[in-house]
Amino acid sequence: MKTFTLTTTTTAMILAGATMATAQETTLTYSSWFPPSHSLNTALGEWIDNVEEATDGRVTVEYLPATVGAVRDQFDVAVDGLADIVLILPGYTPGRFPIMEMGELPLLVPTEQATVAPVFNRVYDEQLAQYEPFKGTHVLTVFASAPTSVTTTEGNAVTTMEDFEGLKLRAPSTTASAVIDAVGAVAVQKPVTEIYELASTGVVDGTFFSLGPIISWKTQDIFKEITMMPGGMGQSVIALLMNQDRWDSLSAEDQEAIASVSGPELAGIIGRVWQEDEDNAEAQLEEIGGFTYHEVSDDFFNNFAEAISLVEAEWIARAKEAGVENPQAVLDAFRAELSAAND
Repeated sequence: MKTFTLTTTTTAMILAGATMATAQETTLTYSSWFPPSHSLNTALGEWIDNVEEATDGRVTVEYLPATVGAVRDQFDVAVDGLADIVLILPGYTPGRFPIMEMGELPLLVPTEQATVAPVFNRVYDEQLAQYEPFKGTHVLTVFASAPTSVTTTEGNAVTTMEDFEGLKLRAPSTTASAVIDAVGAVAVQKPVTEIYELASTGVVDGTFFSLGPIISWKTQDIFKEITMMPGGMGQSVIALLMNQDRWDSLSAEDQEAIASVSGPELAGIIGRVWQEDEDNAEAQLEEIGGFTYHEVSDDFFNNFAEAISLVEAEWIARAKEAGVENPQAVLDAFRAELSAAND
């Protein structure tokens, strides 16, 4: 009897030790496709440190040496478990995430990156998460990038609606493609990773960028004309996702710890870091020189707003088809949240 008790106790101790060792050795792999110098990696580096601290070192996140799969396939990379954590831009896969396209709409509210990222995260949690647009993965955070301007090559300035005619613009999202079509320009929908080659070889005359990406994607010697549309030409929705099975394999304690530094907390970090990037980029562009900033006249703004009004109506129709009962109310709530946060 004593032998049985001793054996059982010893076995329990061994199993407990093995469990602790496993918890301490949990390494999550991250498939990154942004360049190392991009400010998003700065923000995620801070988050990775926070994950390790929150879990008392039991969970670490490791950058894979190369991107797994194509940029537009990152959602499937996560679902299939080829990497544990990925960043996706829903706008890169037309029709797959129609609900999320709300965050890509132009002319929302003139605001800063530090405002839009956490606000969109909050609206997602309160209004959109219930429809499970990223089913098959665990959502770590969702946010929107800085409102964009029209950035074009020298000699292709956009100061009137007529200037859009025939202009070849790289579209950062499905919604941006619709906007470009609506104003009479030519949409070239390619990932941002290809922008330097597209612009330097004349395949495109410009794109929709905030100031930071002009530097991040090394196009400061190419895009010299910047048209600042109030409320922006749109922005990108970005989601940080984790393979669901991998998430489920974590202990409840580690899940709670990771959640505490993700979601709105991470969106806030990203917003702060990206705003710093915008401010730094503005200073760098001023130092580099040679850029022309174009303000938008009232007539130009009103004509643009009229031309793209159908884009918003089409999103409302797609969102209804996807199960959103009152998309207009959700969009109005997003605008109201942005206005309140911007005051």
